[in-house]
Amino acid sequence: MKIGIIRCQEIAIGPNIHRCAGWNCFPAIRDKTPYMDEYDTVELVGFDTCGGCPGKNRTDKIVERGLKLKEKGAEVIHLSTCLVGSCPNKDMFIKVLNEKVGLPIKEKTHTRPEGELRPGTVTPYGKIAGEVSDTAVPPPPGTSPRRRKPSK
Repeated sequence: MKIGIIRCQEIAIGPNIHRCAGWNCFPAIRDKTPYMDEYDTVELVGFDTCGGCPGKNRTDKIVERGLKLKEKGAEVIHLSTCLVGSCPNKDMFIKVLNEKVGLPIKEKTHTRPEGELRPGTVTPYGKIAGEVSDTAVPPPPGTSPRRRKPSK
């Protein structure tokens, strides 16, 4: 199966402690762990970010990335575990990718080493989408996503 992965840009470029370059996604593909074990073979055709938090419901960046993955041969797009587990826009992203890219969209690329987050949990990047639970916890002290300075 030819897959594309879209991951969270904030985590991809975040401060060193939160930065991720696919540390768990690539081993999951290689080792065929849960979320990758449904495929006989996996060919990764692209590994991109979502384009950043959309603001004002702008989803053009993630759609561009989804279309590029499709152009490069992706048969399915996985939203990475970091995006699914921390993005308050996840449901909107899935909806728009389904509507405008026309490929199956799957959630997660691997299990989380530190355990799964439940809907309603608050992370440094926002509240986890889905049904609100009574497990919401504040983000750890001193953590916040790194924001890029606007270009001039």
